[in-house]
Amino acid sequence: MSNRSGLHVIANFAMTADGKVSTRNWTPSGFGSPMDRKRLQEIRVRADALMVGRKTAEIDHMVLGISRPELRRARKLAGKPPEPLRVLISGQARLNPQMKIFSAMHSPLLIFTAVPPSLQIQKLLPKGVIVRTLPEQEFSLKKILRILSRHYKVRTLVCEGGPTLMRSLLEADVVTEVSLTITPLVFGGYDAPSLSGLPGSFFTRPLDFRLKSMDVVGKECFLTYQRKRSGTVNKT
Repeated sequence: MSNRSGLHVIANFAMTADGKVSTRNWTPSGFGSPMDRKRLQEIRVRADALMVGRKTAEIDHMVLGISRPELRRARKLAGKPPEPLRVLISGQARLNPQMKIFSAMHSPLLIFTAVPPSLQIQKLLPKGVIVRTLPEQEFSLKKILRILSRHYKVRTLVCEGGPTLMRSLLEADVVTEVSLTITPLVFGGYDAPSLSGLPGSFFTRPLDFRLKSMDVVGKECFLTYQRKRSGTVNKT
């Protein structure tokens, strides 16, 4: 099932039993069990593009790649590039050329921003980085998704955080699937972000999701939810 932009948007997160996706200081959560990392790679294989917010990419030292050779081969056999297009969202272009995501250019990296990076920063970015600056009044996730669909032929997009980006996707009602890893930890803390960001205002209306699958492996629970829209038949 796709959203109105024609994309199937999958949000993939790991969180604690009390719904926290990071600590109050937004430090790396350290969830990452071998099974969770295996599942992460399998979800990435489905994507035409992988999306992450700049802050999360920097904090978690993300590369956004497919590390398992057999999965890259499977994509090539399916007629796809070995690795998906990578998409970095940085509204204010706060780009650090030392970020790990710039160190492994196995696939193009598309950066969306509302502020042009300085010439000094642009000179330090590696080959394969594409910067698309949208006018501030047009900078929105819906606009970005339309560009990805129309100009980059993206049909399946996987978002890996962070919670601020996830909240924006939910507010725009473009998420069609949520993949969650529930870990047996409890963080607590009012200032620790949840799946939809920090405590704040409610959405204008609740978003209805339906449980598609649930697997318990070891100490973790892996859940998949599908967005339920009016007129949508639940096939689970």
